[in-house]
Amino acid sequence: MSPTSRRSRPATRLPRRRTARRFTAQLLAIAAAVGLLAAGPAAPRAAAAPEPCANGYVAITFDDGPSAMTPDYVQALYDAGWVRATFFLTGAHALDHPQYVDLLAQNGHWIGNHSYSHPFLDDLGEPDAFNELLGTNQILLAQTGTAPTLFRPPYGRTNAAIRQDATTLGMTEVLWTTDSFDYNGITTQEIVDNALQVPSGGIILLHEGYATTLAAIPRIVDGLAERGLCAGKVVPSATPVEAWPGTTYYAVAGHW
Repeated sequence: MSPTSRRSRPATRLPRRRTARRFTAQLLAIAAAVGLLAAGPAAPRAAAAPEPCANGYVAITFDDGPSAMTPDYVQALYDAGWVRATFFLTGAHALDHPQYVDLLAQNGHWIGNHSYSHPFLDDLGEPDAFNELLGTNQILLAQTGTAPTLFRPPYGRTNAAIRQDATTLGMTEVLWTTDSFDYNGITTQEIVDNALQVPSGGIILLHEGYATTLAAIPRIVDGLAERGLCAGKVVPSATPVEAWPGTTYYAVAGHW
């Protein structure tokens, strides 16, 4: 209890104090109302951004590396928020740029098999198609200490025999749900617009070696974040996913 509360005060002052308080409250209410009228109607609140990864994951994948631009791609992904992606590498390019295979592995990116020489595997026949996969697996195993568990056929050209080759070598065949068409000479914004059509759980096809694709990386990551999506890891799926009519594969994007 404060010292002032112990003092005796005339009873006649109490009503005056209550009246003064009531009058002050009325003045404040009037001032607030006038302020609201002067300011006009309240602006609507901006919609809150979705929580990170609230709506799932999308796999960002790059074909045809490693290349002279691999370090730039790694840096762009890091600058976009330490984003990890999946790189499908050819055996021939891995032999040309072994240091960049190491760079990808050291930065936590997933490395997949994209054949040795990037041919139409379905035109090669067996055992040539199998050897394209086997040779690349051996090269990447020697360079990283880990054999690839993911395989993407060049151009998406595949058949039952090629899928069986991948399975025999312990790999899941991975196609894509969303083609960025970055290899068609389109602009960076067109690449971004195409890539951002990806659904949750989907896989985006991109390529190494294009300055336009490199510039698209941060915009794609930002666009996904606006939808509550995060870059994820390609994982096997028990449910088939349609790449295009008549062609399915068994992989989706999930948490790293």
